[in-house]
Amino acid sequence: MMIAIVGAMILIDRMTAYWFTELIVLLMPVVIIMYTTMHSFKDGLMLCVGLLIISFLLGNFRFTYLIYVPVGILTGLSYSYGIKRGMDKRRLLMIAIATYVFGELLATFVIYPLLGFPIAQMLEEYKLAIDQAGSFAGVDYSQIFSLAGLDFAKIIAIIYVISTVIMGAMEGVLIHLLSVFVLKRFKIKDLGSTNIFDMKPSPVMAYIAFFLVSLSFLSGSIKNETLYYIVVILSIMGALILMYYGYLFIILYGVIVLRRNIGGIFVILCVFIPGLLIGLMVLGFLYGSGLLRNYLESRVQMQK
Repeated sequence: MMIAIVGAMILIDRMTAYWFTELIVLLMPVVIIMYTTMHSFKDGLMLCVGLLIISFLLGNFRFTYLIYVPVGILTGLSYSYGIKRGMDKRRLLMIAIATYVFGELLATFVIYPLLGFPIAQMLEEYKLAIDQAGSFAGVDYSQIFSLAGLDFAKIIAIIYVISTVIMGAMEGVLIHLLSVFVLKRFKIKDLGSTNIFDMKPSPVMAYIAFFLVSLSFLSGSIKNETLYYIVVILSIMGALILMYYGYLFIILYGVIVLRRNIGGIFVILCVFIPGLLIGLMVLGFLYGSGLLRNYLESRVQMQK
């Protein structure tokens, strides 16, 4: 029945000129997780073989199916194995993120070039998109990087790799959330609920991220090009961690203090005012290190 449902979805996708391909390949691991949790891991393996065959045949060997169906199968089986072993939700989330990040990297740097999509062309399109976004916001990113002594083309390549990892991580999180919801909704297995306030940041990680961002101020004195770009990559990763903590604080502050969801508004403001990202990193460090976290906890206690 599961194979028939997925097959019908793929046929509908073909009849609508492949409008729903991304949705189908994203739901594929959820289907596997749902079925394997209901039955056994061996039954899940049989389902995966059937899904692999029917998606390739009915999908007309479309490259999206060729790439992401195997990735979805890997994610679904790994996640299901974790459920069968009784792993908690944090480990299950890490499994979903790790497998999908691996799949995104494999697809981007191995499979896409084999199918006729060279990395150089993809980077050029990525650079064009960043230039257009900058012109829309009135910012010339190429000039900014040049003034900082950075090679814009290499920075684009670094950002592309990091964005690929982030995209895989986001898809892994989405699969995890969908799986938790579906398993609970159909009364298959209750993995428990997660309160966003319970997602406490790691103070150690906040200090490490702050240190990595601080390395960017030393990059100008580094003569070795390889070491230079390693420092740049680490600095970008540290900035992303702090921005994540900062955005988490913005969401919680809006919900707890203002009783409003201001996360989406802040994202829109950051598009038009990129300088807000620096403030977001500062908030992220203060929240991650514990100062703003203690403030939010005190507000929660006052409301009780």
